[in-house]
Amino acid sequence: MDVFNLSVAPIPQLRIAFIGVGVRGIEAVKRYLQLEVQIVAIAEVGEEAMQKAKALTAHLSVQPAYYTAPDDWRKLCERPDIDLLYISTPWQQHAPMAIYAMQCGKHVAVEVPLAMTIADCKRIVRTAEETQRHCMMLENVCYDHFELVSIELVKQGKLGELVHAEGAYIHDLRHLNFRQTDRDIERGKWRMQYSKTFEGNPYPTHGIAPICQAMGILRTDRLESLVSMSSLAVGMREYAEVHFGKNSAEAQAHYTGDMNISLLRTAKGKTIILQHDVTNPRPYSRIFMLSGTKGFVQKYPTPQLYFDDREEKQLTPDEITAYLEEHEHPYYRDTAHLRTLFPDQKPMDIVMDYRLVYCLKNGLPLDQNVYDGALWSCIAELTQQSIAGGNCVVPFPEF
Repeated sequence: MDVFNLSVAPIPQLRIAFIGVGVRGIEAVKRYLQLEVQIVAIAEVGEEAMQKAKALTAHLSVQPAYYTAPDDWRKLCERPDIDLLYISTPWQQHAPMAIYAMQCGKHVAVEVPLAMTIADCKRIVRTAEETQRHCMMLENVCYDHFELVSIELVKQGKLGELVHAEGAYIHDLRHLNFRQTDRDIERGKWRMQYSKTFEGNPYPTHGIAPICQAMGILRTDRLESLVSMSSLAVGMREYAEVHFGKNSAEAQAHYTGDMNISLLRTAKGKTIILQHDVTNPRPYSRIFMLSGTKGFVQKYPTPQLYFDDREEKQLTPDEITAYLEEHEHPYYRDTAHLRTLFPDQKPMDIVMDYRLVYCLKNGLPLDQNVYDGALWSCIAELTQQSIAGGNCVVPFPEF
């Protein structure tokens, strides 16, 4: 039985456990301490990260159980007193952890990506169907305010019929990948491997997810095919030469192409461009552009709104600010108090976790289902297939 619109019995006293409380996970713990849930257990192999988690939870009347051995996450999954498991570990660990947690009867929230291979995406989907458990990939950009407002504009017909969209993950991560900050040293170790071995787009979900929601993918349309290509590889080598020397191991290492660009086509003939570049000095951007027959929106590098039914079709920056304030999304009104508590956290993370808890407590389908996460994540392997085949067109799998 599919779980597309899965709803389960309300869980008013939601019990949660965390696997991985590093850079992303520890911030999630902070948020969940304010979300009226019980934190039952935490698994983390890093001593420093675990100490931070213990300090954060020291005031709780009932202390969480702490698991520190490499395989302890399995013991955590097997506990009978957990409703939701929140996974924030390196990418390659997501699939086995999510699958085992669902087999143990737990609902799962897993950081992006859901999995790194199509086979693992399919295994996760089948496990969710067999166990009738939620498995939500935590795609936070779908809860960015600009994206939420833009998707509402599509639903209201303000943009007409969407024809084309563009998304990206453009983020200068050279400092992180070469492990030059204490905060990110562990994350840099495993992320660097993708810059050395993954020829394609290893991180497509930030760019594609809100576009799929706007286009009704898996609802009224579907992704049909993809073609991908990568540029030459120079950015990482040049950076390494400057910071470590021309004869250093870092400068002599093999790196994959700096920029990956992919063109996607839907069954209805709509087109999407995705970009990925974490190796060159560029401002952060997800682009997020939607182009329709009656209007246009784009977030980066500066927000743009363009409506065909206006005399002055393009809104000025001040008009855009006023428009976004006037059309504040309900999710943001509902979370104003939480966003005040966490001025240093991304609002989209706060809204995402609030919505997940709200849906589970009230027995509602989640905003993103397991099929969404599998589809958005499988693009990584599809880009590899296309490039390996000489930039050939590859079809999307069905889940």
